Amino acid sequence: MITDRGTLPGRILLRLNMGNGVLFPKRKEESFVKRLLALLFCVTFLFCLAGCGESVELPNTPSTEKESVIIELDPSVERKFLATDITNHSIVVYDLNRCGGDFEKLKDDDTSIIWEWDADEDGNCKLAKRVGAGIDSAKYRYSGCYKRDVIIACSSSGWAGVIDYKTETVIWEYNIGKGPHSIEMLPNGDVVVACSSDPGALVYVPLSAGIQAPVSSIPSLYCHGVSWDPQNECLWVLEDTGVYAAVIENMGTANGKLVRLSGSGGSVGTGGHAFSPIYGEPGHYWASNGGSLYRFNSETEEVLFRYDRSSVLSTGSIKGIASFPDGTVVQSVAGIGGKDTRGWSCDGFRIITKGAEKDIVTVVLFEPSHREFYKVQPFTKDYQ
Repeated sequence: MITDRGTLPGRILLRLNMGNGVLFPKRKEESFVKRLLALLFCVTFLFCLAGCGESVELPNTPSTEKESVIIELDPSVERKFLATDITNHSIVVYDLNRCGGDFEKLKDDDTSIIWEWDADEDGNCKLAKRVGAGIDSAKYRYSGCYKRDVIIACSSSGWAGVIDYKTETVIWEYNIGKGPHSIEMLPNGDVVVACSSDPGALVYVPLSAGIQAPVSSIPSLYCHGVSWDPQNECLWVLEDTGVYAAVIENMGTANGKLVRLSGSGGSVGTGGHAFSPIYGEPGHYWASNGGSLYRFNSETEEVLFRYDRSSVLSTGSIKGIASFPDGTVVQSVAGIGGKDTRGWSCDGFRIITKGAEKDIVTVVLFEPSHREFYKVQPFTKDYQ
């Protein structure tokens, strides 16, 4: 029988009377005609509602499509970054400004990519098969010995190389071994490689002297990061548990020698990984371990765990970080998007921008078959 006649749902609810075997059980107070007219009214009402479905928005109905969030950015600030793509054995340079505030457009190669090098397609890269294990780190530099802009890169497979930026071809490569995870080029064109295995070392190659192979190395436990400090003319190195300073005696010669400065730097817990300058703040660096992001001040040699924005910037296992003077930060975080082929890769980027009241976090995920990333770095020839 019909229940709750005082509301619209009650008036249109029809219940089959199984005992009588009829749709409308007979009621003394209602005539058949009235009930038939009520049914026709309800059917007509529902038909009209369905016909207007395209213009009627029902409340609390979730959208099935992801809406792009447009974030206003100052176009005068450059926001270019390198990413190592292990799926395609390549190095990619993205321009965040080309997205027009819609970071989902990073997935459109024609829109966001300004440069790409593929190890498999470069005939000059004789060690391409070894590079195929995945390129770990890449930076943009000016080479004092080659007199041109270059990309320096390394792979945990053992490979290290210098790529001519203009021609997109390798001009130097060497099988360093020891699991290279980061690389730096000194102003004179020499190369230093941070290696993480056997159980780790810092390696020096004086390319400016015409020497193609390492001439010096020092032990450095699970070494993952290295960056040249132009103010103090030294290297800052990130290993398993902290940051330390190193210098090169007789730089640019066959007698060049790496020397670790004892007592320098500070602790970052365990599992040191990402290491990158905080651009816009000379002398300051990002340093991550397995689950936290630290700030390192090279002038005071102080390591900060808590700092402005630390609650939003410190997340998961950060493998690479690129920051810009306006506070925009791009991170590669292991396992983001569910893709984690080797235990350290990710499907996309975590982008943090400054909003009017609070930071805005945008996660951009790529199709795993299209791109899979390891590290990101700012795309700039400046060291700081």
